[in-house]
Amino acid sequence: MPDTFSHTVAIAASPSDVWTALQRAETWKNIGPIEEVWDAAHDDAGLLTGYRWSAHAAGRTWNGRARTTESEPEERFRLTLDSSEIHGAISVDIEVGEITVSMEAAPKGLLATMFWGTIRGALERGLPAQVEAFAAAL
Repeated sequence: MPDTFSHTVAIAASPSDVWTALQRAETWKNIGPIEEVWDAAHDDAGLLTGYRWSAHAAGRTWNGRARTTESEPEERFRLTLDSSEIHGAISVDIEVGEITVSMEAAPKGLLATMFWGTIRGALERGLPAQVEAFAAAL
């Protein structure tokens, strides 16, 4: 069962503006374990369907994929994350005047399993500041 963390923040941006930002892969940079993004894919309507990402930990770069699994325009957007060491999801729930970003994460590989307490703590402590920075950029 994955660990779940969330943070809610007030925003001045409209739900439409938030939705538009969520369709750009670079918007997801620095949320949770994601440090770099590339190879974004969009459907015919311009909606983000996925991208590749990387994170740096334990002196290594870990690569993964994000895939859109839920998309309710101007209400909710959810991506699943998968790498050799960690899997989970990041969701954004959009309300007028606020967003809630939730992250689910679980160890998948041997290294992440061995150090999950440390990784989990870093993800949990980091999320509020990441969401605040994300909201400020909207």
